[in-house]
Amino acid sequence: MKIRVKSNNLLLIFLALIMGITFAVSFVLHGAWQIILIVLLCICLFASVLHIRKFYKKPRIILLFAVLMLTGYLLSCIYMSSFSGRVKTGDITPAEINGGTAVLLLSPGEIDLYDSHSAIYRLKSCREAGLGGVRWWNIPFKAQQLKRSFNSIDGETCILTGQNLFDKLKAELGDRFELYCADLFGSPFIETVVDEILKKGYDKIIVLNNLLVEMPFKEVIDKKIIGVIEKSGNEAEVLFTFPLWNHDGIVSLYEQRILEKTQEISPEQVGVILVARGFDRKTQKEYPQAFDRAEVFYNKIKESLVKNGYDGRKIRIAYIGHRQSGVKDTLDYLLDYGINKLVIAAVGFESTGIETEYIIPRLAESRKLPENVGTVFIGPWGDSDYLVDALLDRLEMVNER
Repeated sequence: MKIRVKSNNLLLIFLALIMGITFAVSFVLHGAWQIILIVLLCICLFASVLHIRKFYKKPRIILLFAVLMLTGYLLSCIYMSSFSGRVKTGDITPAEINGGTAVLLLSPGEIDLYDSHSAIYRLKSCREAGLGGVRWWNIPFKAQQLKRSFNSIDGETCILTGQNLFDKLKAELGDRFELYCADLFGSPFIETVVDEILKKGYDKIIVLNNLLVEMPFKEVIDKKIIGVIEKSGNEAEVLFTFPLWNHDGIVSLYEQRILEKTQEISPEQVGVILVARGFDRKTQKEYPQAFDRAEVFYNKIKESLVKNGYDGRKIRIAYIGHRQSGVKDTLDYLLDYGINKLVIAAVGFESTGIETEYIIPRLAESRKLPENVGTVFIGPWGDSDYLVDALLDRLEMVNER
């Protein structure tokens, strides 16, 4: 049995698939390439309309054309999810150092420059960790949101914060350890930094976790680190420091910041929103211990503020993302309760990034506050001296084992 496909049908299929692919890719790119693809998409759309009007008069052809466009779009998403955004590492031949320990400072840092590779890398890391509602089929739309958010913040702030933390730790460690740094969501990428460490000949890596809780990040981190080690054929030992959820120094950091920002007003008149990172339900169910530990951290901050005279009923935890209650609902609650000063503290975030510089401020600004209510925003722990001390404590605990 022979199946014949007319040339005009082939052209229709080709145009539909090209349009679907172009639609997906145009969301991820930026600058001149995005403009070129949008122009190409418009040309294909115009050509498709002319083609359908000339050769077809059946409504179902329009439906078929839409299905083929969707197929092209989904094929692009599969490619982005499976193959794009990878970090390539070369052959690893250990060099001048034979053995020894390297310390890898690992933070959930921001990408330093928006491009298609960095964007997809970040989105895939978020997807694997259950963050940001990223799915394989909505990566193009999430990339567009990421670009809009990234263009609205000062990226230099994110980079300088990470560099300052690295410099402070390096000064404290001196010659004891060689210090490297990597970001979970951007460059310097974990894969390239581990590749560099192995090339130097180190056979032990201590991952210094600048993380509130391990899960769900640890599985993503493990996959990236172990993947490079296995590819290299080396047998480097990898140790992880404990996360910071139960370190009193970090609690003291937020207590001190809030006290400093509200010292001119009676504590009973202050409302505090402790903003945490939200995860989807699947991730919450898979790692209940991680969320319980995060709640312990938030409640420790609340308890310390209550001891300083703040009203516990006006100290609320809010989440961005998939969990309730959100920042807007919590803000409405506090305003109804009656406050003269509002403190929004990003306690669930380790590093300066899109969430702390763009998403959280926008959520707060979406609700018009009364003229008598002042607002204070307190960012993540960033490069604080409290954090440096906490990380050094964690490093000593692992090094003593």
